[in-house]
Amino acid sequence: MEETAAAAPPPAPRTIGERLRAGRERAGLSVAAAAEKLHLDNKVIEALESDRFADLGASVYVRGHLRRYADFVGEQGIELVNAYTAREARPPPPDLTQIPHAERRSDPRRLITPLVGLGCALVLALAIWWVLSGSHPHDQRSSTSATVAEVKPAAAIVNPSPATSNPVHVAENSAVPAMVATSTTADAAVNAARRDASADAAAAPAKPTRLRLELANESWVEVYDARNQRLFYDVASAGSVQSIEGRPPLRVVLGNAAAVSVQVDGQPREIPAGAVEGEGARFVVNRSGTLARSRQ
Repeated sequence: MEETAAAAPPPAPRTIGERLRAGRERAGLSVAAAAEKLHLDNKVIEALESDRFADLGASVYVRGHLRRYADFVGEQGIELVNAYTAREARPPPPDLTQIPHAERRSDPRRLITPLVGLGCALVLALAIWWVLSGSHPHDQRSSTSATVAEVKPAAAIVNPSPATSNPVHVAENSAVPAMVATSTTADAAVNAARRDASADAAAAPAKPTRLRLELANESWVEVYDARNQRLFYDVASAGSVQSIEGRPPLRVVLGNAAAVSVQVDGQPREIPAGAVEGEGARFVVNRSGTLARSRQ
């Protein structure tokens, strides 16, 4: 009697992408059909099923696409999102190609020759200076005497004899340098005051911007201030209101832009169309309170 061997069941998929692909195949859908029903590009489905999550951009977009696609093909979305988060939290394997090398100590004997050459050059320069400074004392005394002789006639002109002097003109000429010096001092004081005022205005901190986010549905939210300090980083629940205040410009990342209403300093604002990327959005709240597309 011949025994027929029972066919062994196929191994269960282990990676996130394999589980997603198996769920789609169980549903009898092609990649194009799944992408059409979810209003996504075929490349997004292929990247998810191939575990190429880096092709989808920031982790907030990966988690959003992963949860939505998993629920669509009958997998546990929360479980796969947690698996992805644990995978990203693991440290990368060490790079074995980067082998540390012992530092080579420099040979002190190599410095002897440059130091000897430098010392010789210094001695030679001092000798040349000594020869040039002491070789022509007579010429220096002669030039000094000539300078004194030239100064004396000038002093005689400045101080003429009482018979030929004009006191009025002397007083006027002596007052001109004083007036010029006073004007220069006043201008310098005015310029210094302007510089101090400009520095104070530049150092004055910008007025904080109050950002209010009302969520009609669950969405991932990230908010950073002008110093790139994180003000909010979490999944905001449906029906919640998030009030955030920080130094502008504020950088905002939303995972579900359609479910979020934005107010800046009490004024409602529309998210720019150019800032929307798929279901999410990236925009900047400027100091004037307007919204613009973020380039980061």
